Amino acid sequence: MQRRIESRRYLTYYEAREVLQRRLEESGGALENPVQKRTWDYLRVVGEGDATKAREIVEKLKGLGLEEYIAVQLVNMCPDDDGYVTLILEGQEGLSVTAELLSKIKEALAPFCQQAS
Repeated sequence: MQRRIESRRYLTYYEAREVLQRRLEESGGALENPVQKRTWDYLRVVGEGDATKAREIVEKLKGLGLEEYIAVQLVNMCPDDDGYVTLILEGQEGLSVTAELLSKIKEALAPFCQQAS
């Protein structure tokens, strides 16, 4: 099957697991290459969660001014400590990390991360 890239975006572990799971079902249980197989092995362990809900949280975090790749990392890691959240946020240039922003981020992540763990 010929594939082509139509768009690019960052995926949460949960979304990536869903994509690979779909590919497994379409192919009758076989992945195309060793990288996909290793990725599947990893995502089977850490990617159990609702992909749709994960994307909703990413969009909510983007609404707080975070870049998509930062929002995805926050959803993937589910940090609950201000220090860890701040460390992740340092990856975004020009972002002012305030106590209010940290509170909003943790509030957005809490329902999903408690459910995913």
